[in-house]
Amino acid sequence: MNPTNMLLGLAPWVAFSMIADRVGPDAVGLAALLACLGSLALAIRGSRRTGVTVIDAAGVVTFGILSVVGFLGGHHTDQLLVDFGRGGSAVVLATVMLISAATVPFTEQFAREHVDRRYWGSPVFRAVNGKISLMWAGVIYVMSVSHLTSGYLQHQGSDPRNLLLNWAVPVALVLFGFKQTERIADDLDGIAVRAQA
Repeated sequence: MNPTNMLLGLAPWVAFSMIADRVGPDAVGLAALLACLGSLALAIRGSRRTGVTVIDAAGVVTFGILSVVGFLGGHHTDQLLVDFGRGGSAVVLATVMLISAATVPFTEQFAREHVDRRYWGSPVFRAVNGKISLMWAGVIYVMSVSHLTSGYLQHQGSDPRNLLLNWAVPVALVLFGFKQTERIADDLDGIAVRAQA
């Protein structure tokens, strides 16, 4: 699986977090709208190549709802979106990943770009992608706890750990996720080599 494509799929989620945190409650609806449009652009791009990914579809829906709430809500609602929108959207993303692990693993959609079509229905291909998707769901759930903790501290008026909870922990988790993805994919390569022998 190409990590660049997966990172690109997660870009609107990261963009919302960055923009909402930086511009504050006065423009949180706009931040969500931009993330929604980014997810929509990725969905359109993907539909031409391999189909719309579940991550892109979830981004369009999630950020579409957040943008409506951001534009129609008052200042207090917008402040809640700034404080808890990052963590809340991470919970949605992790839940989508978890559900996909039991149905059609979201990583399978990215892996198909680099795997011969004849292996797409393989039980090994499905099992490995289910395992990777489940691992990513766990990573994003842990990240959401970090974001929600930061949001709570910020909402209480003291957030000395913003850099740690909103950036250092999530970056470390994403690096861990990609390392684990490579390890699991390498295990798949080993299985394929042994099966051909």
